[in-house]
Order: sequence, then structure tokens, then C-alpha cells
Amino acid sequence: MRFRGSPATSHTKGRMAWFLCGGVLLLLCAVALYEHRWLLAALILLAIGALHAMRFKWRLQSDDAVRRSEEQLRISQRIARIGSWDLDLASGRLDCSEELCRIFSVPLDEAPDNYDGLLAILPECGKDAVAAAVEEALTGRDSFAVEYSLVRPGGKECFLFEVGEVFRDDSGAALRVVSVVQDVSEQKEAENALFFEKRYRGLIENLPQRIFLKDCNSVYLSCNSSFARELGVEPGDVFGKTDYDLFPPALARKRQEDDEKVMAAGAAVERDEQRERDGAWISKALVPLKDDNGRVYGLLGVLTDITFRKRAEEQLKESEERFRNIFEQAAVGICHLSLSGTLIRINKRFCDILGYEQEELLGWSLEQTFHPEDRAAEQLQAERLLAREIDNYSIEIRQLRKDDSVVWVNLTKSLVCGPKGEPKYLAGVIEDVTTKREAEELRRERDLVQAASHAKSQFLANMGHEIRTPLNAVMGLSRLALKTELDAKQRGYLEKIGSSSRTLLNIINDILDFSKIEAGKVELEKTELNLHEVLANISDMHHSKAQEKGIEFRVRLAPDLPKKLVGDPLRLTQVLNNLIANAVKFTEKGEVVVAIKPVRRDEEEVAVQFCVLDTGIGIAAEQMEKIFTPFTQADSSTTRRYGGTGLGLSISRQLVELMGGGLQVESLPGSGSSFCFTIPLALPAAGKPVGEPREQELPDLRLLVVERDQEARAGIEEIMEGMPFALQYAETLPEALDALKDQAPPEYPPFDLLVVDGATTGLDGMEKICRGIWSRYRNLLPVLATVGREHLETVRQQADEWGVAAVLCAPARPSSLLDTLVRVLARSSKLWPEVEPWPPQKAVRRRKAAAAAGSFEPAKLAAEKAKLERLLAKNSLDAKRQFEKFCSAVPAGEFAEELQALERCLEKLDFRKARQLLSAFPADRQEPHLEQRESP
Repeated sequence: MRFRGSPATSHTKGRMAWFLCGGVLLLLCAVALYEHRWLLAALILLAIGALHAMRFKWRLQSDDAVRRSEEQLRISQRIARIGSWDLDLASGRLDCSEELCRIFSVPLDEAPDNYDGLLAILPECGKDAVAAAVEEALTGRDSFAVEYSLVRPGGKECFLFEVGEVFRDDSGAALRVVSVVQDVSEQKEAENALFFEKRYRGLIENLPQRIFLKDCNSVYLSCNSSFARELGVEPGDVFGKTDYDLFPPALARKRQEDDEKVMAAGAAVERDEQRERDGAWISKALVPLKDDNGRVYGLLGVLTDITFRKRAEEQLKESEERFRNIFEQAAVGICHLSLSGTLIRINKRFCDILGYEQEELLGWSLEQTFHPEDRAAEQLQAERLLAREIDNYSIEIRQLRKDDSVVWVNLTKSLVCGPKGEPKYLAGVIEDVTTKREAEELRRERDLVQAASHAKSQFLANMGHEIRTPLNAVMGLSRLALKTELDAKQRGYLEKIGSSSRTLLNIINDILDFSKIEAGKVELEKTELNLHEVLANISDMHHSKAQEKGIEFRVRLAPDLPKKLVGDPLRLTQVLNNLIANAVKFTEKGEVVVAIKPVRRDEEEVAVQFCVLDTGIGIAAEQMEKIFTPFTQADSSTTRRYGGTGLGLSISRQLVELMGGGLQVESLPGSGSSFCFTIPLALPAAGKPVGEPREQELPDLRLLVVERDQEARAGIEEIMEGMPFALQYAETLPEALDALKDQAPPEYPPFDLLVVDGATTGLDGMEKICRGIWSRYRNLLPVLATVGREHLETVRQQADEWGVAAVLCAPARPSSLLDTLVRVLARSSKLWPEVEPWPPQKAVRRRKAAAAAGSFEPAKLAAEKAKLERLLAKNSLDAKRQFEKFCSAVPAGEFAEELQALERCLEKLDFRKARQLLSAFPADRQEPHLEQRESP
């Protein structure tokens, strides 16, 4: 930079003004006194003296100001730890400040006075850097800055930062070089500390341990991310809060009490605690923070999740315990021997094999128990083992028992070494040869069984369709055989055959359905359905099973539910069957309820909610998703106890999702489960006529119900609601007998029907009241009896003798009770001489009309049946039209009941059951005969 003199200060300007004023005044006086020369000379002398006096005073003031400025500069440099040097390039003189000498540890009187002397006091690393920087600044850069380190005489290293500038005249020639040197050691230390602080903070932030800092009042000052993440907040949100702001009151109080105890004791505490919320183990370390005077000013807490370590310790303890149990309870004899062959530890089985007690064998040599003829061979193998020629050996030898009998054992001996490979002791195992051979045989049998099981599973998976066809024939033929004259034993066999066949068919169908769903080949149909009919069919299927288990089965349909909807009745029935079957299977007591209600409705569709609730065993929370996994149940004990393939819920969930819904489950172990899903069902097109069944007009009827169970009464009232029945109840047998006392003649009984519960009257009471009614009223007052399963067969055998019109198993399902009641009343001669079935059997009429058109053609029947089977297998609605053609090919006068049942299945879209019924029709080309089919 260009060097210029510094501008005059205000003090200098003042002095110049005084000089000018004095000069002007003196000049005026000289002019005025020009004629008085002596007076003028005196005035001049006086003015000169005054000027000298003023000049001396001003010089003193200036020197004093310079000294104060220099002193201030020295103080400022000392405080700021900044030294300076000033090099006059013309004279080569160097001026060093006092602070510069202190920085370089040079006495002030030995301060360098030239540039070379300055370089001499610099360290080697700084000397070259400063010389190069000054040289570069002189060549044109004007300023320079360098940083270097200096080792003080005490060995402490400090860091210096030097900044300088070159001053030039107007021509650009360098005049002076001025530089300042600052000790930046503390700044460097602060930067290093800040760097390490950031690294330390980053380390703390990334530690898995939860760390927090509190003041002496238990107020949080800081925490790491792990601690804040556990609380679900940000680390900054924890500052200034207490435990009561972050934890429940009870836990906060406990934490503060622990903090107070640690700060009061002034000693660190570490302990393990188990958290109540989730059972996790936490290692809690509390460290009081103290100042230099030993006063506690804060608390450092470190929380470490040691659940894994605790579990590992528990597993280690279990492992040790398991080892001891295995050692003591092993099925083989185990012994530990010293290197000399002395027994040092043996288990119970070892003693049992030889017939000794442990105290008798300890201290013996194992060789003492060997048969004399086998000792040499065993000793040879033992020497090879100790010589490290082999790792272990196994040999069959004879051992002598305590009673001198001989036992053959397989002895296996190995050498146990330490961490460095040094031999420590020998381990031996003796095993009875017979036990070993049995184990090997069992292992071979197990492998054969597993191979056979795998082959069977593979076969069933590949042959599902081939198995289903003959199975349908078995079911159809067993159903036909049940219509013939059979004794009770034969009927029981056939019923079991039918039940087992249906079960097997359901399993096969589940497997095929699952494979079809997985392959994405399931297509939903959109056809008209009646939820009342669908639920009636489902109720018929499951009510008997619930009745057998002694549980209630209820179906609740909302009254505002439309009777006709559009959807896939087959898949809806499949889902409900799966859910209800599971509910009945896993419920031992209580009830199973199926509830259906609309939850949303618009002009085109209705969202219908289906819920299956039970009071069964329930499902644990951790098993909720597992139950929807194919071939999986809640746990293995469920499969062993209840059976099942584990496919039902998986298929149901996927079908519900295909129908536009989602299957949800809520459950509590031991309290039951609730499976619900909501699916949209379309409303039929406007103007489409919907036929209503013809209602049968019934006269007013009087019923006497002998029942003391209030729930059973409520059920009877529920099914009788809206019907012309007048109900009267009797809770005991005497009340029933009093109600039956009537002075009217026998042809006018007081009631139209009597319902008697066996649990209310007892078997003797039931017999008494039934015989009395039969002796007086005969068929005019029919009796319907409900008895427990244990007495069902007995009452059925005595029904004709007692005069009982019908017998049901209690508790009777509502639909079965109502159907039986109507049939019993229909048989009464005073009501309907003939009850016309509704709806009319269209299949029979169509078939008869077709039979009149021509003679029977076996080939046509076989062809039409094959077409119908294919359409049923595809779940196609075209099966209804094909059924018309099939009916025209059936010979007149035969298979009337089968055709009616088949038509009902098609009306309900129950294609699976329709396939089963179709198997009852002959597949050959010969004309069937009714007498041949019905012969046993």
C-alpha cells in the first residue's frame, strides 16, 4: 500500500490556530508601535519567550500522550496476546513489541533489531514460512499470513498466526513491513475441543444406550436420541421437563425417588430392572456429577436394554441345567475319567447298567469293570487315544455287573482337551447294544413312515380330481342305500360312510379351491340370491353338530335386510360354512351366533355385514395373523385336538377379498372369537318380479309346553312369533297334569299339541303323562318330546308304546322344532287331510312331460349327465339350462326324489352338493330299473 503521513490530530490543529493568532496579533502590535522601537523590541522579546514557553508545554503534553498510547498498545497486545514487529526497509531497523518478545520467550533487552535476527528466533517450520511470505509480499502482494507452531522452553507446543502488510510510497517503492503475531493456541484448543465435542456428541447420539442428564432438581437438561425415541419425542422436547411430564405418575415418582437416593448418597448405582410394560430387562446406571468441591450438581443416567443378555443368561442356566439333567437322566451310561482311567463322575444310568451305587464306583478304575478277556483290546485303543493317534473310539465289550453277570455294552471314549489343546480328562459312554438296535430299528421305521406320508401328500395333491369322482359315487350310493330297509347297525355304518365321505370331500375341495385361488382362476358370479334361503341351508348343515356338542346355534337376520340381492351365493356360502364350522368346532360351551345386517345402502347396492361370534377357546394376539396362513393353525395342539387342514380361513379371507371386503377377527383367549366381513351386494334390477311363497293358512292352535328353562321358552316364542299359536307353559309335571284336566269329552282335547321336555319331567314323568294322554285322546292330542342325547335312543324305541308322535334331541334347533311341529300337526286328521308341498316340484312335471314324448334312450342320458357334470364342475349358471335337458332324458317314473333334491340345489346355487347328488344317477348305457336300485 502507499505510505502517507498520518493526518494531524485535532490537538495539532489547535496549536496551529494559536500560532497564527499570535503571529497576527504581533504583527498588528509591530505596526502600531513602529515609531517606539524600544517598546517594539521588548514586545518581540516577550512574544519570543511566550512562544518558547508554549512550545515546551506542548512538547511535554505530546510526549505524555505518546507514552500513554504506547502503554495502551502494550496492554492491548498483552491482553490480546498479539505481538508485532516493524521493519524499516531503508535503514534495516526492526522494532519488536514487548508482547512479541514474550511470545517467543526472548528477553526484551535481547530483542532482535534486524530482519535476520527476527528469523533467528523463529522455529524452523516458521522461519521458512515467514521468509517466503514476506518475500512474496515484497514482490507485489503487499500482505501475507502464515501459521506455524512453536515449542516453548517448557516443552509446551503453541500455535502462532502471523499477518503482515507492506507499506509503499507514491511511486510504489516498499518503505516498511509491519506484522502482528497472535498466539492462537487457545483458539486451536477450543476448535479441537469443539471437534471432539461433536465427535463425542455424535457417539452419544448413536449409542444404543438411552442416556440423559438431569440437574439436582431432577429436571432434564439433555438426552440422546435413543432416550427421546423411546418416549416418542424429539431430544429438544425433553429439555426442562421432569419425569412427571414424560411418564405415568407411579413410574415418575419411583424414578425421582431413585434419583434423590443416588444424589443424597453421592455414589453411583447400577442395577437391573424388569419393565412392567413389556417385560424387557433394563440395566440402569445412575452417576452423580460433582464439582471440584465435591458438591453434587447433576445426575447422569445410562439405560441399557439387556433383555438379550438376560435371555442369554437364562438360556445358559437352562443349558447348564439341561446338561445336568441330560447327564443324570440320560438313557445311556456316562462317565468322566481321569487320564489314569479313574472314575471321577458317573450318572445314574451308568450305575444301573452295572448294578452298583455311585459311592461304590467312584475311585474305581474303569478297567476293573471289564471282562478279563476284553481288557487288552480296550487298553490298546485307550493308549492310541492318549497318544493322539485317534480322536475317539467305539468298541463293543463285556462288563461285569455287581452280581457277576455279564452285560454287552458299546463303549465310546473320547479325550477332552482344554482351550490350548492340553488333555484334561476322558469322557466315556456305555450303551446297551439291545437299546441301540431298537433305536436304529425305530429310526428306520420313522424314515419309512415319513416317506410314505410324503408320498401320500404328493399323491393327494396330484390326484384330487380323480379321488373326488369315485367319492361322489360312494356318497350317492350310501345315500341310496339308506333309503332301503336296514337295521340300526347297518344304518349306522352307512351314515358313518356318508359322513366320512363328506369330510374327505370337503378336504379335497379345500385343497383344490386353494390351488385355484392361488392360480388366480376363481371368477365370481353375479346372480340373484336370497339370504334367508342361504342362511337356512347353512343352519341345517351346522345346527345338528352344535346340538351334538350341547351349544346354542343362533342366526340373526336384520328385519330391514332385502330378501333378494345379487352376488355369488356359492362363494358366500363357502365362506360362512368355513367360519361357522370353525366356531362350532372350537366352542365347547356357550353359543355360536351368526348375525347379518345391512350397514350401508344406496340405489344400486347394499353393504351387508356378516359376523360369526362364538364363546370358544379364543385366539391369542400373537396368533391373529398366523391363522390366515395356509396349512397353519394357531398352534400344533389345536391340530392335534380339533383336526383340520389349516386352509379354511386362508380360503375364506381370499374369497372375501375377491368379493370386495376384508375378513377381520377379534378375540380374547378363553372368551371366544368374532369373525366379521362386509361385502357389497347389488340390488336386483327394478321391475323384476320376485315371487313370494304361498302362505299356508293355519287355524288358531293351542300348545302346552312343559319346560322350565327360560332360554328354551324364549326360543320357542321366537320361532312361534307371527304364527296363530296360543302358548301355555308348565314348569313341573304336576302343573302339566293340572292343565290337562278337562271335563270335556275325549274327542275335544284341551290342547292341539303337547311339547314335553325330558329334563323337566324326567323319563318316568314323561312316560306317565304320555301314556295318560294316549289312553284318553289317542291321536287327537299329539305329543312332541325333547330329550337329552343319552336318552334319545331309549325314548325313540318306546315312542309308539308311550304314544309319542315325534322325538327330538335337546336342545332342539329352532328350524327342526318348527318343521317337526308342523309335520305332527299335519298328520292330525282334524287339521289338514292333505298338505300340498310348496313350491311345486317343477322337475317332476317336466320329466313326466318329456317321458311322454318318447321312449328311454340310455346313450342320451349318459351324454346329458356328462355335460351337466362338466358345467357343475365349472360352477356355471348354464347348469340350470342343462338340467332341463337332463330331466328330459331321465326315464319316466324314476329318480323323482333325487331330481327334486337336485333342482333345489341348483335353485340355491349349491353346485358342490349338486355334484354329489348327480353321482346317484347311473353313468352306463343300460336302462336302470327302480327295483334293482332299491334292492339291498
